[in-house]
Amino acid sequence: MPFVSMRRAMLAPLALLALVAALPASPAAAAARAPGDDFKWSVVPSSPKGPTVRSRFEYGLKPGEEVADWVAVSNLGKKALKVAVYATDAFNADDGGFALLPANQPPKDVGAWVTLPRKEYTVPVGKRVDIPFKVKIPANAEPGDHIGGLIASATESTTNAEGQQVNVERRVASRIYLRVDGPVRPVAQITKIDVAYANPAIPFGGGDMTVTYHVANTGNVRFSGKARIQVRGPLGVRVANSDVIDVPELLPDSEVRITRKLEGVFPAGRLSAEVTVNPQLEGQNMASLSESRSMWAMPWLIVVLVLLIVAALVLWLWRRRRSRRLAAEAELIGATEAVGAGSRARGVVLAAVALGALAAPGAIEPSPTAEVEIQVSIAPAATPTPTASPTPTTSPPPGGGGGGGDLPRTGLAIGAFVVAGAALVGGGAGLRVLGRRRRPA
Repeated sequence: MPFVSMRRAMLAPLALLALVAALPASPAAAAARAPGDDFKWSVVPSSPKGPTVRSRFEYGLKPGEEVADWVAVSNLGKKALKVAVYATDAFNADDGGFALLPANQPPKDVGAWVTLPRKEYTVPVGKRVDIPFKVKIPANAEPGDHIGGLIASATESTTNAEGQQVNVERRVASRIYLRVDGPVRPVAQITKIDVAYANPAIPFGGGDMTVTYHVANTGNVRFSGKARIQVRGPLGVRVANSDVIDVPELLPDSEVRITRKLEGVFPAGRLSAEVTVNPQLEGQNMASLSESRSMWAMPWLIVVLVLLIVAALVLWLWRRRRSRRLAAEAELIGATEAVGAGSRARGVVLAAVALGALAAPGAIEPSPTAEVEIQVSIAPAATPTPTASPTPTTSPPPGGGGGGGDLPRTGLAIGAFVVAGAALVGGGAGLRVLGRRRRPA
């Protein structure tokens, strides 16, 4: 969230001013060590009779309530220790670590609710100082967790690598966990995901994918949790996943950035990195969160090989189809030429027949020099005689006497006409066949 990021951007540089900020989980760990063990001290919860078994200060109070407690500062070094004791607010560093405001930044939360009798204390070598303090909850305090720490800091003058005299502040703190009664609102959010992929030239071994995500606490109580990253390819096929990732304890109004590198991720094309966070509130699971970010990771070597194979296959199919088409065209042209030759032969035969038929009547007709003599004699009617007797048929006299005329032989003329008509029909049919065969397709 924007306000979380702004606060972290403001607090992180200030926290760097404290060169030592030991945040103990147990009294033994609550110690700072200076060069040569001259300065070493611890800060732990205490009582009027000395330290207790507590490792931190924990309170549950209502608005307007007040609690009194003790803190012990022990000098474990070889010189007398002069420390400044004060309370301040806590926040999460970029890596999720527990951090406290620097001394020059005044607290506004639980650190401002703590009062001490005085600020500076001197602790002899091997001695302990039990310091009383009070925590007063404002009447308008917001419900939820308020986290801070009690700090004992010592400033030492030392020489740096360049020979300059510098003052180094070393701090040791004991944590304060205060919960104000009221409605509890645990809210976790995944605010940002960044994915970077190193695409290898040879994709078979896979490449490294770096996933960076931000988890923010926008509620009013602290939580921790577990997270996992899964990388999926096309059709949701899982190509990589991370181990279980611990989400550090997130304080209210804080954000943590977590980065993980996944090795051997195959560039399967469109890759989707999904981050799943399971927050846990005091041992109880909260609602699971999931966010994803997609990117392209192409196996270029495989893509080039596939394209070459496809191009070769297309070329082979094209050449095969072209050869088949040319063979079919050649076969069709041969068959057409054969049919045309047969048709031309038939047309020639029919034309010859037609010409022969046309010439036949001339052969049948008598030539001008030939003489064909046909005589027809018609006898005059005879006068009847008393005795009827058959009239003898006498042969016509030679020379065509008797006054008769010449008549044509009509049977021969009709036959010649029929033959000539058939010849014309056959010749026309032959010429038509020849015309059709020569016509282009």
